[in-house]
Amino acid sequence: MTKLEAYLKEKGIKPAHLAVRSEYSRQHLLRVRMGRMEPSRKCIKAIVSACRALARENVTAAELFDLEEDDRS
Repeated sequence: MTKLEAYLKEKGIKPAHLAVRSEYSRQHLLRVRMGRMEPSRKCIKAIVSACRALARENVTAAELFDLEEDDRS
């Protein structure tokens, strides 16, 4: 389970509400929530903003996503 999925379940945030608030499709968010797709920075920002509004608390991107850089340079 991804950090995002765990957070949504813990806070009782419905995926459809996250989709409306973030302005991303439910299908796109499903791929991100299940870890099948890496979100863009723009998408991360939109999801964090939506989660803040829906949960009515300050949440950071690091609490919702694994933000470690890939070391394969």
